[in-house]
Amino acid sequence: MSRNLLLCLLIGLFPCLLQAQTGDRVYQFLDLPVSVIAAGNGGNSVSSPVPDLNLTFNNPALLSPETHNQLAVGYLNYISDINAGSVAYSRKINDRSQWMAGIRYVDYGSMPWTSETNELLGETMAQDLAVTGTYSWMLSQYVRAGSNINLIYSVLDEYTSVAVGVDLGLYYCHPNQLFSAGLTVNNLGSQIVSYDGQYESMPWDVRGGVSYKLAHAPFRLNFMLQNLSQKSTSFLAEEETTTNSNNVAGQFFKHALLGVDFLPSDQFQLSLGYNYRRVSELGIAQRTFFGGFSAGMLLRMKKLTAGASYAKYHVGGSSLQMTLALNASMFGL
Repeated sequence: MSRNLLLCLLIGLFPCLLQAQTGDRVYQFLDLPVSVIAAGNGGNSVSSPVPDLNLTFNNPALLSPETHNQLAVGYLNYISDINAGSVAYSRKINDRSQWMAGIRYVDYGSMPWTSETNELLGETMAQDLAVTGTYSWMLSQYVRAGSNINLIYSVLDEYTSVAVGVDLGLYYCHPNQLFSAGLTVNNLGSQIVSYDGQYESMPWDVRGGVSYKLAHAPFRLNFMLQNLSQKSTSFLAEEETTTNSNNVAGQFFKHALLGVDFLPSDQFQLSLGYNYRRVSELGIAQRTFFGGFSAGMLLRMKKLTAGASYAKYHVGGSSLQMTLALNASMFGL
């Protein structure tokens, strides 16, 4: 299939995918960060020039030749006893295109199973799985496009669901390598099998971001807007009637992620980010100073890259993430 034909087919899918979305949104696990760079910059990134294979889950256009033959694994210890993991592998097709295959898995642990009268009946469980195939290609010397196709399987006790989702992305890098930008439409798609006969919509979203490396200082500034498909980002419906609904600045920053990368050398990177939405909607009277902040770190060696990130959601919840990427030639591939 030619590149132009594939692009036309993906664009043609837009109306069908959008029309298929009705009801409440499901599969929110697709928005969990897989890359420590994304996690360190507030939880997401679509414009980072870092050759991190895990960033492909955020923007498929970030899949670059620098990640050829790279194998990446990750583990996320999320709030409470939720655990998530990922595996990804990529190969270059030619000088202008590349593919990746990846898996994301989330285990929500055991939960009490009760009756309507709060009688304890036992325990139940929930798990999510997404298998991803990615293709990226160069549109020009400085612009790259990409697409993820996600096959999703979800289990909620005795109920199961199957869905197909698509991510479309663009990435631009300025010739001076200091400025880059990304734009994505994520999680387009529809359920094929619903949990209980009622079809629900995917958590589709439009996201855009820019990154700028200071010319004479070891810092890169990152700014991103997400949840652009939603007029409001409130978790709670009651908030629509509070004073926050009239606070234009507050609503704007709930869409924004702010981040900065410290780049003292080519082998080390430290990322710091702030997510206002987390601290504003998950905060309680007993606030923590670090609520909404996150940090990530990458350490590069000859054939190995190790990363870690930490994010504070509120006084009782945080996440710790670790990733490892290596050149598969170590295994003879």
